[in-house]
Amino acid sequence: MKRILFVIFIFLSLNVFSQNEEKFFNGYDGGMMIHAGYVSKNIAPVDFKAEGVTKGIGGAIRFHFGKHYRIGTEGYVSTLSLKKDLVEGSYIKTFWAGLINDFYWQFGKFMPYVGLTVGGGTLTDCFIFEGDNHDWNPESEVIINKTAFVAIDPYIGCDYSLTDALHLTFKIDYLNGFNKSELHLPTGPRFYIGAIFFH
Repeated sequence: MKRILFVIFIFLSLNVFSQNEEKFFNGYDGGMMIHAGYVSKNIAPVDFKAEGVTKGIGGAIRFHFGKHYRIGTEGYVSTLSLKKDLVEGSYIKTFWAGLINDFYWQFGKFMPYVGLTVGGGTLTDCFIFEGDNHDWNPESEVIINKTAFVAIDPYIGCDYSLTDALHLTFKIDYLNGFNKSELHLPTGPRFYIGAIFFH
């Protein structure tokens, strides 16, 4: 799996050298985004189907090469609150970060793009089956698990240029995680909106 990811990343990265452009480096951009999306997964170890709206925040920075290629890094945290058949305070939290490769095109004020992030993350589960999360008493029916994973996150989006230096961005992604053992990562599309500053 690691070899496949490495080949994909190198292939996307080398596309920059195939672009016949007069100017090699064309600046950079970065900013923050919030997101929300519907995810679901059957969590087999606790026989529980986790589903609902996950939401979170994060950001990215990308360096521009040629007229259409960007490479950079991004990171996000996304939290799914669990309420059905569980005590309030139960959650599944996903953190991931990685290297961005994407291609973009400019059409007036619109700048569509498509790309792939390859990196890693951690998945933290907290299931509270009985008790009260507002007291200071020990709870016996609680399961907490933290798992690392390799992240592959394809995405598609579009910027709208408010000015040359400030864009609104809209993005949809689908985070996929891989681990040596079975990974119980809730999956589904996430929708992003944010402000991106160009330099």
